[in-house]
Amino acid sequence: MLHSFLSALHRRILLLSFIPALAFLFCSGYYYRTNHSFLSFTNTLFQNEITQNTLNLHYTLKDPSAFGITDYPVTLGNADPESLTESYLALKDYQSALLRIPYKWLSHQNRLTYDILKLCFETQLQGEKYLLYQEPLGPSLGTQAQLPILLAEYSFHSEKDIEDYLALLLQIPKYFDGLLQFEYAKSDAGLFMNDTIAQSIIDQCKAFLDTQEENILFTTFESRIETQKNLTDKEKQNYILQNEEAVKTCVLPAYEKLAEGISSLKGTGKNELGLCYFPEGKSYYTYLIKDLTGCYNSVDDILKRIQKQISQDIQDLRTLVQRNPSLLSDTGIEALQNDTSSISGDPQQILLELQSKMSSDFPNLPDVSCDIKYVEKSLEDYLSPAFYLTAPLDDPNQNVIYINPGAGYEGLDLYSTLAHEGYPGHLYQTVFSASSGCHPVRSLLNFGGYVEGWATYVEMLSFSYADVESSTAELYRINRSLTLGISSILDIYIHYYGYSREQAASFLARFGFTDEDTVDSFFNIILEAPANYLKYYLGYLCFKDLQSASRKIEGDSFRLKNFHKKILEIGPCPFPVLYSYM
Repeated sequence: MLHSFLSALHRRILLLSFIPALAFLFCSGYYYRTNHSFLSFTNTLFQNEITQNTLNLHYTLKDPSAFGITDYPVTLGNADPESLTESYLALKDYQSALLRIPYKWLSHQNRLTYDILKLCFETQLQGEKYLLYQEPLGPSLGTQAQLPILLAEYSFHSEKDIEDYLALLLQIPKYFDGLLQFEYAKSDAGLFMNDTIAQSIIDQCKAFLDTQEENILFTTFESRIETQKNLTDKEKQNYILQNEEAVKTCVLPAYEKLAEGISSLKGTGKNELGLCYFPEGKSYYTYLIKDLTGCYNSVDDILKRIQKQISQDIQDLRTLVQRNPSLLSDTGIEALQNDTSSISGDPQQILLELQSKMSSDFPNLPDVSCDIKYVEKSLEDYLSPAFYLTAPLDDPNQNVIYINPGAGYEGLDLYSTLAHEGYPGHLYQTVFSASSGCHPVRSLLNFGGYVEGWATYVEMLSFSYADVESSTAELYRINRSLTLGISSILDIYIHYYGYSREQAASFLARFGFTDEDTVDSFFNIILEAPANYLKYYLGYLCFKDLQSASRKIEGDSFRLKNFHKKILEIGPCPFPVLYSYM
């Protein structure tokens, strides 16, 4: 009997121990299937969307086949209102599919991607009712201004790349027709741009057309073709002739037609001031800040935070001048100029120095190459002082930084600009985040506040890296912060509170900006690109505040390098997601 009892007890113990084992196997299987389903969804989403625009595909992936993309249409997509409306239907389908995935069974990394997609889908769909408030054109940031550079930097890794490129040129007339359809729809809705911006776009198109045989699309194509060792001289010449034909018969006429179309719409704009004077302009601006910056605070709270920082910068400036009264004298200004003139004017040398100086504050990054190029003369008046072209996900060595000679940057201005675009700015952040396992689907999304905020945040740090007097570095940092802060406040005042040109001039006069041309330039730039300054400055303040919060929480254990490492490993995302994962 005892033996029988022990045997029964033994069987019961085995049975009880087997039940949780079954539960574990069930959970493990469900965990695996859920994560597999999520990755299948994100991979499909990535493949579907990245192939909707061959230009995006090419800049994102060097070898699409390695990501399961072997057959794709060569297309620039569509810019007409009907096609853009249809894109929101696709977005709703993606959102529904995402919400069907059980969140609690996802891995940590997949939860991060899920949270990012969920918030981005919600935000993007809020923009559906503001479709015609969006503006794809602009003198410096518009599609027509950016396209020549993107085409000029379209790299040729294979003959297929060359053929895709030439096919894209043939599609520009259709794409520009879609842009014009969009502008006609905006005009009909009473939402067309003002005459000053319209004329600037026309002037930019004409400047591009006036280059004729020296056009960037002629000269850069020939130089890229000459590097193709797998082509015969006859094949190279044939491609060069095809490019010339496509540029002359498709690209240039498309720019001419766009200029004519915008000319025909001049005068139909009904608002010479900020967005808030449009019927739903104020609510659109509120949405735009969330979408562009990734910050979800109220406009009033954002304004208060910027005002607080400006007050702090002014106090820092007063303290600095009290310690160094000669700074504002003629001899002090001359000393500043002499101090910054010692900085190398060689961009590559500056990038090497920045890599060395930043090593104590930022995690190491494997060596990658970077080409420095200069903006064509015809584009100098319409492009940024400098910009970085993102490397493909699968080729971190394909980095290009463009410098605009028209900006005239030198000394500490050039130094901090290269910190913003290169190390530890855009180039460094892009390559580091890509190497940290961020899912490719995240490359489809635009996180302007994180990306530009990070570059501005490290730009502020970079002043202390330069071999100049500490007072010189601090003066430049404060000046940069104040300039961006004043521009950001003016952006809010114009688009949310309805400041006129006269009110803007009065506001700027408080900070010493009294020149009429300078005031007009401020006003026109802000009208062209609402919330653009906020991407840089509000993003910077979000990182600055995050660092302060981390220091407070971690106390003596806080390490700046570890803080930066966490941010970079999480990668670009909206700030609510970044805060929760930090």
